[in-house]
Amino acid sequence: MKVSVCLVALSFVALGAACSSDPSTPTPPTTAADRGPTVVAVDGDPNGLFWDAASDTLYIADDNGNRVLKWTDAVGIALVKDLPAAPPEGAGLGQLVLTADGTIVVTRFGYGTTGDVVSISKDGEPQVVPNLDKERRRVGLTLTGDGKMFDAWFVRLSTGARVGAIGSLTLAGEEPEVLTGLKKPIGVLAVGDDLFVSDQDLGQILKAKVADPKQYSVFATVDTPDLIGAGPDGSIFTGSAGGNLYKIAASGEAAVFKTGFQQVRGVAYDAKNRRVFVVDHDGNEADGVTHSIQILPVD
Repeated sequence: MKVSVCLVALSFVALGAACSSDPSTPTPPTTAADRGPTVVAVDGDPNGLFWDAASDTLYIADDNGNRVLKWTDAVGIALVKDLPAAPPEGAGLGQLVLTADGTIVVTRFGYGTTGDVVSISKDGEPQVVPNLDKERRRVGLTLTGDGKMFDAWFVRLSTGARVGAIGSLTLAGEEPEVLTGLKKPIGVLAVGDDLFVSDQDLGQILKAKVADPKQYSVFATVDTPDLIGAGPDGSIFTGSAGGNLYKIAASGEAAVFKTGFQQVRGVAYDAKNRRVFVVDHDGNEADGVTHSIQILPVD
């Protein structure tokens, strides 16, 4: 009688494990990438998105749940971590990033009184970054190639006017202003040597150099731009409260990539599979919540 040299528990078999020493056992097929168009239902309110190419994983900031989720083609949506308790008015989660050592960093809006940033180390629990000004309403966040972080924030003055800036953020709680003169900056994105900023009140995408952000120019004009993400061939994506997803070419020429959304918030691009993930936000939850993430092919 032939006896296999590899014994696999039934529970492992149920999960699809295979005995590598038995050539008669087929290797489980690789899950094909869904290029869309596809609507991914989300039990929550996604805002910021971050695509990690190394693990083929989409990270999601869920505002309604005050938590970080992740999505893969093979599994769908799963919980990463719940975040520290938020005030009654809500957490207001913004953009999130994944650093080289596996730490997740996410902004929390705070509505002018409890704004903060939360970090989640790869094997640890969420920690609020210390010493940050709680009046700053933070949304955008980005990483440079050498690991520096920039965040986008604004404050509301007693007159009702907004004043904003881009900060150079550290997890030790430093946040000096490096790009000023803004009104309501929402998105910030580092692409190579360039830094892009979306100012929702100005209706502009600004462009500066990472090494010297103080000097910037208007890169494109877009109605109510929101968070921004990198695209193919030097382009960037951004959405609007008006329901449009824009693709802005490296030349600065803006065009509607897709329309018909409720409100576009976070965007993330998967270069390997040439697809873009887009948050379709329902601006009125009272009539039934229909927040979702859409997957669109980019050809």
